[in-house]
Amino acid sequence: MPRSSSPSFHEKKIVTMPIRIKDNKNLPAITPQRPSFLQTMKEGVALGIGSSIGHRVVGAFMGPSSPIKEHVPSLMTREYEKCMEEYDDKAVCEKYIK
Repeated sequence: MPRSSSPSFHEKKIVTMPIRIKDNKNLPAITPQRPSFLQTMKEGVALGIGSSIGHRVVGAFMGPSSPIKEHVPSLMTREYEKCMEEYDDKAVCEKYIK
């Protein structure tokens, strides 16, 4: 299958600064090309995906970066409140807090 003349996904154009030649003024000025909007979007998505994969890999080895908050189930809270209403003693109802 013949290749097209347009750059493929993996090829990048290298933008270089123009070289000034003092002796020959007949040469045309070379202006650097700016990347298109789609090229910028493509690089941003690739950076975001790479960063996400990197964070997952590091998280797999080192664990999550923030501590996981343990939530007391509401059922346990209701049981503790019922126990306190009935016995009014923290020592008796302590099992519902842990």
